[in-house]
Parts: sequence; C-alpha cells; structure tokens
Amino acid sequence: MKKITAAIFDLDGTLLDSMPMWMTCAERYISFLGMEAEPALGEKLFSMNMKEGADYLRNNYKLTFSDEEIFSGINSILAKAYKEEVQFKDGAEVFLSKLKNSGTKIALCTNTDRVLFSPALKRLDAEKYFDFIFTTSEMGMSKQHEETFLSVCDVLGTTKEETWVFEDALYSIKTAFQTGLKTCGIYDETSNSDIAQIRNFSTVYCKNYEEVQKYFFG
Repeated sequence: MKKITAAIFDLDGTLLDSMPMWMTCAERYISFLGMEAEPALGEKLFSMNMKEGADYLRNNYKLTFSDEEIFSGINSILAKAYKEEVQFKDGAEVFLSKLKNSGTKIALCTNTDRVLFSPALKRLDAEKYFDFIFTTSEMGMSKQHEETFLSVCDVLGTTKEETWVFEDALYSIKTAFQTGLKTCGIYDETSNSDIAQIRNFSTVYCKNYEEVQKYFFG
C-alpha cells in the first residue's frame, strides 16, 4: 500500500455519478424561462461556483432575478435527483472505506452547495468517510484558486507534499497540481475532451476505481 496521509476528494464526477445531471440543469432552467440556451452552456458553467454561475446567467441572459432566485430555480431541478437518484461511481465507496480504515485523513471539497448534496450523502451513508466537508461557496473561493486547496490542507493539518487530490475536471486538477499537491485524475465521461491535458496534470491517472485501488493498495 502507498501511504496516504491525507486525501481531498471532489464530489461530482469523482465520487458521485452526477455530472450528466449537472451538465444539463442550466439549459433546462433557461428553457423553463422561455429562452434558448447557448450551445455547451453546461460546460461553460462547469468550472464556476454557484455565485459565479448566477452572475454569468444574469449577465448573458439579461435576467433580473437575484442570486437567491436563480439558485432556487436551478436547485429545484437538482435537488430531487440528489435526494432520490444519484449514486456512487462504481468502486468509489469501497476505496473511501479502505482509506478511512487505513487512517487517512479525508476531506470533501466541492463546488456544489451543501443543501443540495447533503441528502445524497445521508441516503448513501457517506458522511462517515469524511473528516471535513468544504464547499467553495462557503469558502468564498473556487478551485481555480490555489488558496482553496491550501486552506483545506491547513484544516487537515497536512502539508501539500503529503496530500493527494482526487479530481475529474481539468480546471481543478490543474490548480491542485500547480499548487504542489499530488493529484489522481479520475475519468468521467463529461471530461472526455480534456483527458490528454488532465493526464498532464495528474501524478497518476485512472480510468476507474479498480485502477485507483490497484495503484494505492496493490
């Protein structure tokens, strides 16, 4: 087994198979308002936290709604799926359990608002795996900022050199890698077009959790 002192996990697309839902929710929201969404709107919003996404929609679609009203409209689409449908990616829970049992400190750091994902974690009995749960909205920083990952390390009490970050998205794994953390890229279909670049910023890249477990536990 490779010793992992601490691990920082992304949620959507890394631990949960929820990205298809996220990639279409903004388009559905704009359509509900009677407008036509631009091509690949979900991809454009993908690297933003909720506040940044609301600003983008308001500016580009001339919305007069407040942040809270935009959040409410989109969240209503997402909430039902998190509460009732979203599942772990294959093998993700087994890997979390092995890390937890080995004494690894585990943090969750996600762009998703807590009110949305908490029902999914409770339904899946997943909260027990995490020592700390962070959201970028509460932190006031996106994963495009190195300070986001460094702040999590500070709370974990570990250095960046001994901390692994598990991510599926290019923008966040690039930030983590350039910050000096070890990175494990996790395949997700929504990031197909970025795989080559994700590999460049991954200490190790894995197509599934079978490969992840083989790398860390042999």
